[in-house]
Amino acid sequence: MFIQQQRQKALLSQEQLAESSGLSLRTIQRVEAGHRVSYSSLRALAKVFDMDPDKLELELYAMDKTSTEFTEQPLWARLLLSRAFVSSKRSEMILAEISLVLMGAFLGIFYLVRDHSLVDFGPSAEQAFTSMLLLLVSAYLISVFTRLSDKYNAWFSAHSIEI
Repeated sequence: MFIQQQRQKALLSQEQLAESSGLSLRTIQRVEAGHRVSYSSLRALAKVFDMDPDKLELELYAMDKTSTEFTEQPLWARLLLSRAFVSSKRSEMILAEISLVLMGAFLGIFYLVRDHSLVDFGPSAEQAFTSMLLLLVSAYLISVFTRLSDKYNAWFSAHSIEI
């Protein structure tokens, strides 16, 4: 791809590049298709494009470090991040997490007020406390799933995870 871009910048056809580099047309086609070529072929191409052969080799064959295309997910992450557990949208997960934290905070306040009030109303303090803990643990688990989905780029709108 890089050679093709450089060739097009120089306004050369594949045939013209082959002729000016002393390489065969087939070699030019192979390198543009992403196949490896010999270092001597790289030197010939680098000379035409007025580049350092080592830099050209890096451009052609170095893996993109920012790409997550080759990131393999561990089995436990694939199972946790399957459609059964995680929403398809990050925004929905964040909204669910915030909602659960707010409900847990409300029940925590209710628990404190209920524990110190003289009037007996609503659920017992133990029920409010248990509900608050369950909501906060659920919010924590959702945050874990969200962060794992971020780490493994597992949002279903981008691509599906195969188990």
